[in-house]
Amino acid sequence: MDLPRPALVKQVELHLSAEGRGFSYLLVDRVSGQILRLSRAAAAGYRRFANAALGDAAAREGLGQEEAKHGFTALSWLRQMREGARFQRKPFNPMQMQLPLFEAAPLQPRLLHLSRLAFGLPGILMLAVLALIVLMLGSRNDWKIMVEFREVFSIEALLTFGLVAPFLKLIHEFGHILAATACGVRLRKAGVNVIGLYPIPYVDCSEADLTASRRQRILISGAGILTDLCVGLLLFIAWHLVWSDELRQVLGRAFVFSVFSSLLFNANPLMRMDGYFILADLLNHRNLGTDATTALRRLWWSGLGMAATPQRFPMRHELALAGYGLASMIYRWVILLTLVWNLLPRYLGLGLLVGAWGGWLMLVAPTLNRLNTPPPANVAPQSGGRRRRIMATGAGLLLTGALFIPVAPVAVIEVAPDALGRYAVTVKQPGFVRETVAEDGHVAAGTVLLTLSNPASEARVSLAALGVAEAGLARQIGTASGAAGLRRGEDQVIAAEAQYHLVEAERAALTLTATLAGRFALTRRLRPGEFLPAGTVIGRLLPDTAEVVMVGAVPERLVQHFERGLSRATLRLDGHYLPLDPAMLHLAEEPRQEGQPGQQDGRNFTLRLTAPVIASGLEGGAAQLRLSFETIPVWRHGALWVADKITQFRNAEIAERQQRLENNGGQ
Repeated sequence: MDLPRPALVKQVELHLSAEGRGFSYLLVDRVSGQILRLSRAAAAGYRRFANAALGDAAAREGLGQEEAKHGFTALSWLRQMREGARFQRKPFNPMQMQLPLFEAAPLQPRLLHLSRLAFGLPGILMLAVLALIVLMLGSRNDWKIMVEFREVFSIEALLTFGLVAPFLKLIHEFGHILAATACGVRLRKAGVNVIGLYPIPYVDCSEADLTASRRQRILISGAGILTDLCVGLLLFIAWHLVWSDELRQVLGRAFVFSVFSSLLFNANPLMRMDGYFILADLLNHRNLGTDATTALRRLWWSGLGMAATPQRFPMRHELALAGYGLASMIYRWVILLTLVWNLLPRYLGLGLLVGAWGGWLMLVAPTLNRLNTPPPANVAPQSGGRRRRIMATGAGLLLTGALFIPVAPVAVIEVAPDALGRYAVTVKQPGFVRETVAEDGHVAAGTVLLTLSNPASEARVSLAALGVAEAGLARQIGTASGAAGLRRGEDQVIAAEAQYHLVEAERAALTLTATLAGRFALTRRLRPGEFLPAGTVIGRLLPDTAEVVMVGAVPERLVQHFERGLSRATLRLDGHYLPLDPAMLHLAEEPRQEGQPGQQDGRNFTLRLTAPVIASGLEGGAAQLRLSFETIPVWRHGALWVADKITQFRNAEIAERQQRLENNGGQ
C-alpha cells in the first residue's frame, strides 16, 4: 500500500479536546490553521495510519483497509481546505473582510506578568472598587449620564462613535490577549476586520479550542466583555470629573458606545461573537451555530414535506437548536431594521443605502442560501404535494388576514410642567440684575426671587413725584381764584397721582416675588449687572397645588391619530402609572419655542394636559405619557410608517440644504 510522504503527515496534528461529558477529536493543519473534526473511529484509524506513514513497521503491518481509508479521507479533506484557502477566490464582500497584519504570539512572554495581575486578585479588587465608585456617583446625580442614550443616532454621536470605536475595540482585543496569555494559550495572527469599509481590530485565539479547558475558553471569550466593562466604568467616572461640556459629551458618547456595543453585540449569545462562544462552552456544544442552522433547515424542509438530512439529536434537542437558530436570525433582522428605522430619514438617504446594502449582504443572501439549499441528491423526495399546498394556502390566508387585523397605534411622548408658560418666572420690566435673593428650593408666598434696577424707571418715579408736588401747589394757588380754579387744581392732582402710581408700579415690577408657595428653580445663570429685557424667563415656580399643567411636543405624524380619536392615556411618573381622562388632553399647533421637551422637526404641535399631581413634587420635571388611539388595520400601520419616513426624509433634506446655505454664507 502506497502511503503519503512523512512530511505531509508531520504537518498535521491530532488533538483530544474535552466537550461536555465526552471528547472531541480535532485534526489540525499546522500550515493553514484549518481544523477538521473527526469521529472516534476515524480518529483511531487516522492515528494508526499516521504512525504507519511515519515508519512504524508494526503499525504498517497491522494497518487495515478501513483505517487506511480514514487516513486518506482526512488528508484529502485537509488538502482541499488548504487549496481552497490558497487558490479559491472569495467573492468581494466590503461588509466583511479580514486583513492579518502580524503574529501576536511573540508579545505574550512580555505580557505574562500583567496578565496574571489582570486576571488575579488585583484585577478582581480593581473591578470591585470601580463598580463601587460608579454606584456612588450614579446615585448622587440620579444617573444623569443616561441622557446620552437619547441621542445615540445623532450625527455628532455617530461621528464620535466612528472615531473612538477602533480604539475601544483595540482595548477589547487586548483583554483577549491577556486572558489567553494567562491561560497559556498561544495566539495566532492579529489584524483588522474591515466591516462596511470600517476597520475593527481582531486577534486570533482559535488555539484555545485545542489546548484550553472549558473554563479557560469561557474566560478567554469573556475577557473582552470584562475589558469593555472596565472601560465603561472608567469613562463613567471620568464623565463626572471633567467640567468641560465638550469633553463631557465625548466621554458620555464613548461610554454609550462601550455599553451599547457590549450588550447588543459582544455579550449577546445570538451574535457569533464573545457571548456566543461563552454560551456554546456553557452548554458543552462547540458547534452550536452550525448545528442550529442545520436543525432549522431540516425542520424547514420537513415542514414543506421535502426530504431532509437525517436527524442527529433527539427531537427536544433538535427543536431547541432550531429555536436558537431562528432567534439568532430574527435578532439580526431586528438590529438591521432598527438601524434602518433611525438612519433612513436622515443624511439625505444614506441610511437607506446602508440598510439595503448591509441587509442584502449580511442577512438576505445568507438566509436564502441556507433555506433554499436543496435536499441531498441521494434521498428521493417524499410525497407531500397535497400537504405543501394546504400549508401554503393556510399561510397565505393567515398573512392576508393579518393585514386586516385591527391594532391600536401606541405612542410615548415626553411631557414636563409648562415651565415656559404657566409656571414661568418672567421679567415684567427691563432692568439690570441687582440681587438674586431666592435659591433653588421651596419658597413661601411673597418671597422675593429677584431684584432688578433700572435708572430710567427711577428717573420716571422722581419726575412723577415732582409732578405730584407741582400739582399740589397748583391746587393751592387755584383755591384763591374761586371754585373753577379749585377744580382745575384737583384735576391736576388726580392726574399727577395716577401717573405716579403707574410709574411706581413699573418700579415695583422690578422686584419679582413668588405669587404662591412652591418649588422654585432658576433655569439660567444670572450675573450681577446683567441686563434682562422684558419677557425674559429666569426660572420656574411649581406651586403646592393638587394638579399640574404639563406640555409635550407631538410629532406631526401623530396628528391624524388624534383626529381619529384617543382611547386611553397613561402618565408614567417616578415608576407609577396614572390613568388620565383623554378629554383632559388638548392638542394645538403653536409657534416653535426653543427648549420644549421632545421638540420635533416639521410643524410644531403641543399637547397640553392637566394631571392630578402636586406640581411642587415634580423634582425630576419630565414624565412619559403613553397614548393609545383608535384601532386601524395592520396594512394602514405599514402605509403610515412609509409615509412618515418619506416625510422625515424630506424634512432632513430641507434641513441639510439650509445648513449648507448657511455655511456658504447664503450663496
